[in-house]
Amino acid sequence: MTSERPRIGVVVGEGHPVRRGLLRFVLEGEGFLVLADASTAVELVQALAVHRPEAVVLDDAIGSTAVVLTREMCPDAKIVLVWPSALAPINGDATVDPTQVLRSLGPAVERACGLPEPEPASATVRSMTSRPRPQRRAQPTAGLADVLPGPGIARPRTVADDEPIIVDREPAPILILPVSPLVERDPQP
Repeated sequence: MTSERPRIGVVVGEGHPVRRGLLRFVLEGEGFLVLADASTAVELVQALAVHRPEAVVLDDAIGSTAVVLTREMCPDAKIVLVWPSALAPINGDATVDPTQVLRSLGPAVERACGLPEPEPASATVRSMTSRPRPQRRAQPTAGLADVLPGPGIARPRTVADDEPIIVDREPAPILILPVSPLVERDPQP
């Protein structure tokens, strides 16, 4: 949800004690104004008596009675149900599967409230310039023997092998740390 859109007032009814707070977190992160949250139908009735939300988000643990109560108390409010797809949504304006809450809850509330979907912003692709590579002559190689010469034989190392490489690029510098395999000889008795 972008800043130029009006903030939608939402009341959350979330009955799962393990997930409590997740719906509020997601909605606030999407820019919605969470007016109240309830964990039981009684708390939901109290919240709806005080607030007049544009949308009410209910999960399956708060029960289908909460849907009926919401329709009676706030007939103009849009109801978004966070219910598994195996349960039949009863009198809801939109349904979101609990496994898709992070991705789908915000857009579902916006669609239920009649807000047009925003057009995706075009992506800018930038390529990083690389330093010129030195010309290499093809040499016969013995495979891994060139990299790991054998047990107990240390690979010749230079100071440049162990120095970190820092590339200063936008948006942030990149630090590449060297990874040098060390081969140590097992002590022979």
